[in-house]
Amino acid sequence: MLVLNEEAWLFDATPGRLVRTPSYSLHTTLPKGPLADRMPGFLERALFHYTSEIADLPRPTTPLETYLFATRPQWNRLTQKLLGEDAGPFLRIDRGGFSHRGRGVYYDLGPINDTLTIAAHEGWHQYIQTTFRDPLPIWLDEGVATYMEGFRPSPDDPTLPIFMPWANLERYETLRYAVGRRRAIPLEELLRTSPQALLEKDEWAPLRYYAQIWALIHFLREGEGGIYEKSLAAMLTDAAMGRAGRVVEERMGRAAAEAYRTRRDGLILFTAYVSSDITLVDTQFKNFLEVLGQRGVRTKISQGLSPILTP
Repeated sequence: MLVLNEEAWLFDATPGRLVRTPSYSLHTTLPKGPLADRMPGFLERALFHYTSEIADLPRPTTPLETYLFATRPQWNRLTQKLLGEDAGPFLRIDRGGFSHRGRGVYYDLGPINDTLTIAAHEGWHQYIQTTFRDPLPIWLDEGVATYMEGFRPSPDDPTLPIFMPWANLERYETLRYAVGRRRAIPLEELLRTSPQALLEKDEWAPLRYYAQIWALIHFLREGEGGIYEKSLAAMLTDAAMGRAGRVVEERMGRAAAEAYRTRRDGLILFTAYVSSDITLVDTQFKNFLEVLGQRGVRTKISQGLSPILTP
């Protein structure tokens, strides 16, 4: 039984419910219905996915504080309460949710899968904010978050998800567009930039960024016969346990370790764990992206199947 108990909860003067599961405290103003009923089980399965898909990662020691609102104005009010003067960028989010200091804050986007996808993505950030001892560079944090988005309904119980990282047509279509028009971001820039920095140059660049880092995590797991898969797992495991800074210092020196700790320099972590030959890996990654653009790949993506590992 995923729901342990529930009780009445008030947000301002709006009645709601506090639903407790083994790993989450879900506060919601939604009435009982398809989205509200599915969210507790979805969150629990998402957490299992986070902690088992790429590496054996620690589970949080306390329930994760999560909010699911029926309306955008309710979401706006909590955002202002939680973030105060820093709420501006979050309030300008056109459609979505966020995680901040271990809290996940969402609202009903309309289509159920849209809201669940946001919860899967932001839930990863929420999880590492509460559990990891070392920070992750932006490319790795956002890359794994996009990797965790894909799911399909379980054939045994359609109200529960089966997470399938390749099942993400939105990221795939954006990726294919970027690669097809030679607008892919070079690997070194991808490892050091952020969506916010790219937005200053081109309003569509952040979408291409998210699509590419989604593909980058797939590449690290499956590209070149899987030679980088253990490196990806080690990065996450060491960051969770607080060892990543020490590993960087052992392999690259104290200055590099300090840059990783203070600036979350993504190129440094990548170099320390994956390869110091960025030019070679960039070429391999470009070849991987070209394979993803081949005929028949979209069909596999739509089915949640790996275009690399399935014939």
